[in-house]
Amino acid sequence: MAGQRFAAREPFQFANNATGYAPGGPFDCLGPYAKVTNCPIHGTDIRRTVYATGYADTYFSIPARTTVKGKTVKGYLTTTDETGERGIEFRPYNGQL
Repeated sequence: MAGQRFAAREPFQFANNATGYAPGGPFDCLGPYAKVTNCPIHGTDIRRTVYATGYADTYFSIPARTTVKGKTVKGYLTTTDETGERGIEFRPYNGQL
């Protein structure tokens, strides 16, 4: 089940109309990736709410999951900069969609 693991209090609007929510507070090392609503899924026209499942494992990715057609899809959140503006997208692990 794609449930929320981190608190999501402070909204942040990305350039691609996705909205990220940060836990907030002085020890917030997750940023606006705890929960991302209207998040595009890479390679599709699908947008879903995506939840972080852990802290960043590399500089460019945050482990996450979402639900598509009742199925939990694991992957990661990463930023995009294709248009010169900061966006976000969910990239599923191989064979997940």
